[in-house]
Amino acid sequence: MRLPSLRNGLLLAGSVVALAVGASPLLVVGADHLDAPALGGLTTGGAYNPPGSLHSDHGDRDINDVYVFQGSNASRTALVMTTNPAINLFGGSFGTNVRYILNVDRNGNAVQELAYVFRFGAVQNGAQNYTVTRYTGANARTLRTGVQIAWGSTAGSGIAGQTKDGAKAFAGVRSDPFFFDLSGFVGTVLGLGTDHLGDNPTDFFIGLNTNAGVLEVPDDALGDGMIGVWGQTQYWDNGMWHAADQMGRPAINTVFNTPLVGATGTTKNQFNETPPSQQRTAFNGQFKTNVVNTLMNINAALNTGCDDYDAATAGAIANILLPDVITYDTTTAANGTHLNGRALADDVIDAELGITTNGCVTSDGVGPHSDYMSTFPYLGTPHP
Repeated sequence: MRLPSLRNGLLLAGSVVALAVGASPLLVVGADHLDAPALGGLTTGGAYNPPGSLHSDHGDRDINDVYVFQGSNASRTALVMTTNPAINLFGGSFGTNVRYILNVDRNGNAVQELAYVFRFGAVQNGAQNYTVTRYTGANARTLRTGVQIAWGSTAGSGIAGQTKDGAKAFAGVRSDPFFFDLSGFVGTVLGLGTDHLGDNPTDFFIGLNTNAGVLEVPDDALGDGMIGVWGQTQYWDNGMWHAADQMGRPAINTVFNTPLVGATGTTKNQFNETPPSQQRTAFNGQFKTNVVNTLMNINAALNTGCDDYDAATAGAIANILLPDVITYDTTTAANGTHLNGRALADDVIDAELGITTNGCVTSDGVGPHSDYMSTFPYLGTPHP
C-alpha cells in the first residue's frame, strides 16, 4: 500500500470504515460533512460516486465545519459555522425550522454559558431574512430567553444591517473553505479508482459552495481568555426541538465512531445528540472506548508498518479529543495545529492525523484555498 502522508479527517474516516470486517465501506466526504446516518447522504457499497456522494438528505441541519479565530483586530473573535455541503451542485437553503447554534463554554466544564443562535425566515426571491440571538447563563442551555443582536438578509452582501453590542453578522452562500484530496484518498485507502495520494494532489472541495453563518464579537463578550466553542443544529418537528448535528474539532465523530471499533450508525447519531460534557462517560463510556480502540489499532488495520499507541497513551489522547470542543485563547491568534482555535487556513487535520496514526501519516499534499478574505466575513465569495 502506498503511504504518502495523508491529510484529512476524511482519510481517517474512510480508512477506518473501509477496514470494518463484513461492513460495506461508507464514503464520508469531509471534516464533519455527512458524519452520521440521520443526516442522510452516505454512499454505501463499493461505488465511488462524487459529487452524488456529497448529497445530504438533511443538508440544512448538516454541519460541515466550525472555525474560531481572531477577528478584525486582536480584541475581537470570529465564530463560523458552515452547513449544507455542495449547494452549488444540489441547491439548499437555511432551514426555517432549524436553530443554528454557536455554543461558548467560559469556564472549561464543556457546558455552554453563552450561545449565539441564527434563525431564518422563508425563502423569498432567493433570499432569507435572519436574526442572531444571544443567550447567557442557564438560557444558553434552554434557549428560552435571549437578546437579539443582529438582523439581516442573505440578499446582497449577506452582512446584517442592524447590530448591537459591537457584533457583526453574516449569513449566506460562500466558498467552502475546506480542502482535501478526496480522489487520492479513495484510491489509496479504499482501492477505488486509479488515483493515489501523492499523485498530482487535487483539492476536491476547491469549487464547492456552502451555507455559512459568521459572527464577530468583542473578546470581552465571550469571556476571559480561554473559551470552548462548538456548533450545534436543532430542528423543530412534532411540537418539539430535536438534536440534529454537533461538532467542535473536525472529524471526531467521522473518524472514531466507526465499525472498526464495533460502533454503528446509531453510535454516530448518539454522539451528535450527547452534550460535550457527557461525551467521555455516556453510554458506558462508548465514545471514549471508540477513540482508544482506534488509536490502538489504526496502523495495524492500515498495515502501515508503524507502531500503534499503548492503552495508557491512547487513553490520555482520548481525554484531549473528548469532549469535542474547540478550545481557544482569545488573547492570541488561532493556531489550530496546536489545538488553539481554528483559522480557515489552519491544516488542523494534518495535526490530528499525525496524532491519530502516531506520526505515521501526516499530509495529502493539498493546502489551503487562495480565496479566503482578510476582512469580514472572511470566507471566499461563492463559486458560479
